Amino acid sequence: MVSLKKYLAPDFIKVDRLIRKSLEPEGVLSNDLGLKLYKSGGKKIRPTLSILAGRLGNPDKMDDVYKVSASLELLHMATLVHDDIIDDSELRRGRPTAYYDYGYFQAVTTGNLLLSTAVHIVSDIEHPEFHQTYSEAIEQIVSGELLQFNHQFNSGQSYDDYYKKIYRKTALLIVLSVRLGSYASHLDEETMENLTAFANHIGLSFQIIDDILDFTGDEAALGKPKFSDLANGHYTLPVLLLRDQDENFRRDLARFKDNPELLEQLIEQILDSGALEEAMQISTRHYDKAISHLSGISEPVRSYLLEIAEKLEKRLK
Repeated sequence: MVSLKKYLAPDFIKVDRLIRKSLEPEGVLSNDLGLKLYKSGGKKIRPTLSILAGRLGNPDKMDDVYKVSASLELLHMATLVHDDIIDDSELRRGRPTAYYDYGYFQAVTTGNLLLSTAVHIVSDIEHPEFHQTYSEAIEQIVSGELLQFNHQFNSGQSYDDYYKKIYRKTALLIVLSVRLGSYASHLDEETMENLTAFANHIGLSFQIIDDILDFTGDEAALGKPKFSDLANGHYTLPVLLLRDQDENFRRDLARFKDNPELLEQLIEQILDSGALEEAMQISTRHYDKAISHLSGISEPVRSYLLEIAEKLEKRLK
């Protein structure tokens, strides 16, 4: 079996052309910034998943699948730009963010341009459920940003609050990738539902691993400062787990918003606890659930999806 990169190379040439054409500079700074962000790299997980889903459907519909892939990558980029503004992030993928390089106005405009371009690319796709699914997902992504903002420094948030946030922040776009790729290629319902369940659990596992790496990862690999989630008041799964196990930590966490000097103490408490290992066990359970939904998927797509899942899980090893 050829490598995943080689298997998808012809598809990504077409997706790349669509994205570059949609972001032609034309003397507009927002276009330049959007193209710069696209060229900066990234895993391209979302377009990869939409293409793989499309490969299981009608081969005559692949041009629509390419539009989906380009659209979702642009949507993902838009969420990153807006995330950086909300989190006051200086770095993204190891490079200065649009927000820090060009300021608030240009960053907001760039994010809005990427979002509107993403929607425009797929405007002519004909499917009875496609556009409603896409528009509802965008609404959920925005509400997820608001939810994250509302729970900033909220030490009393529930696990349900946490899962709502990470679903809308991460898992939703991964689910959307396979679902829109399935709609665009007119894939059968049963296969689409299995892909959707796979994507949901992989998305949750992926974000929980990100939460762990915020404490244990290398800053060069992360492309952002360590401990930034905690420092910014975004309490992730390891934090919530320790909060419910350690009364001293729970008390310090409640005081953190008004006492930022507690950051180092909170970090030390988490690193010395078993919360990171427990979070990893929860991530692994989601991974196992994801894999269980691949049994009926045709080859070679099944093997490539398994490969993607294994690479995401091995980021901690």
